[in-house]
Amino acid sequence: MGKRRYLTKSRYKLAKECPTKLFYTGKNEYANSKLDDAFLAALADGGYQVGELAKCYYPGGHDITTLDYEEAQGQTNELLKNDNVIIFEPAIKFKELFIRVDILVKRGSKVSLIEVKAKSFSPSEEDPFLNKNGSIKSNWKPYLLDVAFQKYVLEKSMPNAIVTAYLMMVNKDMTCPVDALNQKFQIVRDETNRKGIKVSNTLSAEDLKEKILVKVPVDEEISIIWDDNESGAKESLPFEKEIEHFSSNYANDSRINCDIGSHCAKCEFKCTGDEQDSHKDGFRECWVNVLGWSDKDFEEPTVLDIWNFRKKDKLIDSGVIKLAELAEGDISPKPDKSPGVSPSERQWLQCWRAFKSAAFLTSLSSTHLGKS
Repeated sequence: MGKRRYLTKSRYKLAKECPTKLFYTGKNEYANSKLDDAFLAALADGGYQVGELAKCYYPGGHDITTLDYEEAQGQTNELLKNDNVIIFEPAIKFKELFIRVDILVKRGSKVSLIEVKAKSFSPSEEDPFLNKNGSIKSNWKPYLLDVAFQKYVLEKSMPNAIVTAYLMMVNKDMTCPVDALNQKFQIVRDETNRKGIKVSNTLSAEDLKEKILVKVPVDEEISIIWDDNESGAKESLPFEKEIEHFSSNYANDSRINCDIGSHCAKCEFKCTGDEQDSHKDGFRECWVNVLGWSDKDFEEPTVLDIWNFRKKDKLIDSGVIKLAELAEGDISPKPDKSPGVSPSERQWLQCWRAFKSAAFLTSLSSTHLGKS
């Protein structure tokens, strides 16, 4: 019997970017540029440090360190038998959904879910998460989707609990009262090369007296997300139905086929030159499935390559994919008041060069055929 495939919060967020990515993630045969992304690794290191600092604000907490799903869940369930308990990284499961909460505080029937992020936040800002029309701001949506998914799983697994959700972040309105506080939380690796944090024995109660992390309630924002029908796919599903759709397909290792679009430009499952002989290319598989392209088609530049162009999805939806297929009216180049080439003129110049290159190659091919 194979290992159970759970939809976790990271996989849920990946599916919100593009549901087809669920089929590629975690498979060694597919290229994945994020595995070697130094910038993302540095962000993760900062996240580990902030996460460990947050734990220091909750003395007496129990840390679930095992990575084994079933073992972690067993330890969590034992601790949750207590009326009052603090748990770090508890494992919560409901059907094919699985989460590890950063900090869970249980006080009788009341449960606090605290998601720690290495992101700055100003408590003095009015409506920090919402646009004027009441929708979630795009820069906050990934963080709030994360907590919304966790609260959903937690409420389903603990139906008698009253769950309150929070984001805990760095308070940018505060000055850290301790010099080099981050140096008291050193990144270390164990014998399996797994990252962790070693807290310095010089960390004192005085260091923690003034909290530089702020706990922000986000239940109202989660309600907006739960009631919103927006989806990663064009055919939207309600929040709960979407989760069921993602989890069932991931559990069965089934591909969710989606439309191609401008989001494909950032696909991490695309092979670089060095990987093409050793890995599968998820990006190419999607485009072959939708467009029926051959290897030769992928040699030509596409609308994804147009610099700073906001109408890529409109062109793709109309069937205009390759730069050589564009007409001048698709770009509508116009000068602006700034010196030099305007952005739209630069975009059209890029397309025009692609068009001239394609015409030259066609001419060269015809000449060659004629001589032969």
